[in-house]
Parts: sequence; C-alpha cells; structure tokens
Amino acid sequence: MKKSFSLLLLIGFLAACAAPAAEPAQVILPTVTIVPSPTFTAVPPTVVPTEGFPTYTPPTVEAGQPIEIRFPVNGTYVDVTDNIVAGGSKTYSLNAMQGQVMSVSILPQADAASTISMQIKGADGSVLCPKSAEEQCLFWRGMLPASQDYFVTLTPDGEGLQFVMRVAINPLNMGCQYFDFESARGISLTYPDTFAPALPMQGNYKTDPVLTLQLIETDLYEKTNLSEVYLMFSSSADSKVVSTCTEPNPNGGGGPEYPADEVTINGLIFVHSTTEGAGAGNYYQQEIFRTVQNNACHEVIFFIHFTSASNYTAGTVTEFNRDAVMQNLEAVLSMIRDQ
Repeated sequence: MKKSFSLLLLIGFLAACAAPAAEPAQVILPTVTIVPSPTFTAVPPTVVPTEGFPTYTPPTVEAGQPIEIRFPVNGTYVDVTDNIVAGGSKTYSLNAMQGQVMSVSILPQADAASTISMQIKGADGSVLCPKSAEEQCLFWRGMLPASQDYFVTLTPDGEGLQFVMRVAINPLNMGCQYFDFESARGISLTYPDTFAPALPMQGNYKTDPVLTLQLIETDLYEKTNLSEVYLMFSSSADSKVVSTCTEPNPNGGGGPEYPADEVTINGLIFVHSTTEGAGAGNYYQQEIFRTVQNNACHEVIFFIHFTSASNYTAGTVTEFNRDAVMQNLEAVLSMIRDQ
C-alpha cells in the first residue's frame, strides 16, 4: 500500500511552533504542492540558518563563578564546546526575555555510560528543570517566564565528559527556528529546534547514522510514560547495502521488520517498515524508511522508547501522546529532499 502524508499534519506541526506570546504569532507557512496521491511535496519554512553552526569556547573563570554564554551578533543559537570532570559541575549564564522560547541540550563527544544532568534556574529563584528532586533533567525546551538571567548547571552522573551544549533562544514571536543538514551523498533535511543533535541509539539501520536528532519538546514528556524519541539518518554507497537497501534488515538491533507501505516525499520513494520490541516494562518502536538515490542507500528511522504505565504509582503519569510525537517526526521527514 502507498501512503500520502497529510497537508494538515505539517500545518498542525507548524502551528505547534507558533509563538506562544499573547500577540498574534507570525507563522511562515510552507509552500505545499499536492499532486495525485501518494506524493507529498513540502518546501520548508524560510527561517533557516544558512551559516555553519556557531561554536563558542567558554573562557576560564574563577572557581564558583558562572560562565557567560555569548551569542554571535544577531545570533539565536550557539554550540558551547566544553568539558567537565567527574564529581564536578559547571554553571553557565545567559540573559533572555519573557516569552522567548529557549532550548538546552547536551551532546557528549564520545559514547559513554555516564550522562550529564542539568538544572535550569532563573535569577528570581524559579527552577525550570527538573521539576522535582526525583526527576532527571537531560534537556529542556519551553517558554521563559520572565526577563532575567538564567543559570544552567551541568553535573555528570559518572565519569567526566567532553560535550557540546546547544543553546537556542528564539526571537520574540517566533515559536521555532530551523536548521539545515546536508549529507555527503546529496540528501538534505531541515529540522526545527524541537530536535537537537544526539548520539545514535541501537536501531535497525544498515549503516551507522550520520545524523541523530533527539526530540526535546519537554511538554511531550512531562508526567507521561515517554522515555526518549530519536530520528536517525543513515547513508551508504556500499554496493551490498545499496543492492538490498529497501529490503528488511535481518541484522537489526530491534527485532524483525514488517513491511508497511511506500511513501513518496519530495520525489523520493521510501519503502516503509516497522519493528518493535519489549523487555522489563520497556517498549521500543521503530518506523523505518529507506530509499535509493544518487547511487546510495538512505535510511530514516523513528525510534520511540516508552515504559509501561503500570511501572508508576497510579495517577502520577499518563499515556504519552503518540500522535503528537509522530507529527513532530513526520514533519522532519517531510522536509527531506535531494539537493
């Protein structure tokens, strides 16, 4: 069966990225052309950074003092490259305005067993993340409640790590900003700041991902049984991989695959399959899309990890909104294109 993405899905996603301020949001809708089913063609929003990702190496400060994060002139995001030792912590500061949407995420520079937890606190004492002592804050995205300085304190739960911390602050009345990724084999995609670069998960990809994005829309996780969501993009010109590109992966890390349908996106025909697994009250679902283009095999994998609601005290969590999660993932997939 062939499948067509819904125009309403993408418009609904963009509405979710609309500015949360009281004034009417100025949302730039994409130009969408629908041709006979099952083809979906979408031109992504025009608010896309065109320069390389700005990086910032923090200066040395006195012990116990916060490290100021400085954005480039007219910049709205920065990747802070730094390291942190085991048993230590670091605090960063930045100033932002009430109503702006801010996101903070951590990308370790090596696959390590330890993680880096964060606390985000306002100068007025309000704590944005974590909401309670029982929770761990690994990323945060939301609307800022006041115009003031904000402090981000990072603490590793094990060994020290080198990392890149992405901090994005959207201009007032802009709900999302967008980033471009271009692969070495002619395929590119655009993603919003509801996603951030991450390390890959163990998925059913046929070659290692060249881009992994984690969904960091905090509202989708809070008080639900949703654990983590990723979108992974892989690309390979290996002749053996290309020859079997659209076939199910017999050596995947998530169990057997089951063919679902075909999806045409911006002229690229993807074969769609699914797989799922479970263990110890955890559930793992993958939606896998593969296509051959430019003599290479390209894969996009949605990876969704959630837990059984029975693992929690009754009434403390609700079932996560899978439709909203898929809407975010499919919106990124809808913006994949051949360069």
